[in-house]
Amino acid sequence: MTGWRVPLWAELSFVILLALVASNAATFFLAESRRSSDIRAERIGAIEDRLSALVGLLSRLPESERANLLTVASVRRERVSIGTTPRVADHALRESMTEARLKASLGALGPADVRVAKRGQPDLGFWGPRKRSGLERFSVAIALGPRQWLNAEFYWPEGEALLPGLLFSGVVASLALIVVSVWIGWRVSGPLRRLAAASAQMQSGKAVSAIPETGPSVLRGAAKAFNLMSQRLMTLVDNQRVLLASIGHDLRTPITSLRLKSEFIEDEDLKRQFSGSLDELQSLTEAALDAVRNGIGEEAPREVDVCALAESICADLSDLGADVAFISGAPVFAVCRPNEIKRAARNLVENAIKYGERARVSVNGVGQNAAIVVDDDGPGLTAEDMARVFEPFVRLLAPANDNAAGHGLGLTLARAISRAHSGDISLQNRDDRGLRATLTLRRMV
Repeated sequence: MTGWRVPLWAELSFVILLALVASNAATFFLAESRRSSDIRAERIGAIEDRLSALVGLLSRLPESERANLLTVASVRRERVSIGTTPRVADHALRESMTEARLKASLGALGPADVRVAKRGQPDLGFWGPRKRSGLERFSVAIALGPRQWLNAEFYWPEGEALLPGLLFSGVVASLALIVVSVWIGWRVSGPLRRLAAASAQMQSGKAVSAIPETGPSVLRGAAKAFNLMSQRLMTLVDNQRVLLASIGHDLRTPITSLRLKSEFIEDEDLKRQFSGSLDELQSLTEAALDAVRNGIGEEAPREVDVCALAESICADLSDLGADVAFISGAPVFAVCRPNEIKRAARNLVENAIKYGERARVSVNGVGQNAAIVVDDDGPGLTAEDMARVFEPFVRLLAPANDNAAGHGLGLTLARAISRAHSGDISLQNRDDRGLRATLTLRRMV
């Protein structure tokens, strides 16, 4: 089954966006941490300055004027007052470092007891400032004298969140990167698709036109190398076809001449042997030429029922007296070159009858493949022989059928046809006895 293909631009966009999100998240975390630290230090410094100035003024003013000063000093987010009890209890959770800094900033005016406590939560959020209820604030209590405390409450002002701006910039950058990814994917995937299509066409044995040498330099180099390779291979194949055709044509004349001369041989046994050798030589020549002509895939593909095709092969051989049986099943349709598939399947069935006593044929469809399975009851093959039988002109004959006719080209031709249909032929010894030959082909070629 063909997997879902993700476009190259989509893969590039996903990877780039993933990297963008990770980098923006790290940037946001570092920036927010640094900003919170800087704002905290700035606000604590402002509190120190305000309280230092206020304590200095209170120390110089008479008590009758302190109330007016406290009224003026109490502004938005800052509340100051003088009372007999501190707003920060001695046992409260206090900010020791802030207390030490405040004592140092007060200098000579610094009283013996300074208390600082933090309450609430910071107002800086991801999306913006929080509501004022429960916000972080500093409560300060400074002893001015016996039973006299300067109490102050400082609310941190609302801060601006970084996330909305960061998200906006991230969306703009993402859109720009997607556009770039689509352009890169189009520029790269186009030449790759053409190269893949040309490779598949060459694999099926068809002539391949030169593909355009476009795209990035590395792809232009790959396309140029492929064009040179395909040109040399097609030239080599054409030369081989012409050479074999010439050999076949040239051999017909001496074979015919020898056949005529053999008629003048008086010894009948010698004449029969001589004629048999000539018949075998002519059959071998025609078989080699047929393998070259029919293994290239010039027939037009069309949709056929592979079950019906295999059943017709079995019926023809059965009419000739062969021990062959077809195991019927559900129809399996495939787009193929039917004459080629019929020739390849017939070679497998004839081999099973010839070397395995009888043949049992079945057809099944698995996913995108159609398979023609041929079982026999012969002795099977060794692992070494299974690889050799596909080589041209190789015959592995059992002692009982040494006189079986053949030239060792049947399996070679069958495998070439199957591979031209994006399939293959596999051989496997059965568990009980015999050999199983399986011809597979893609349902769509």
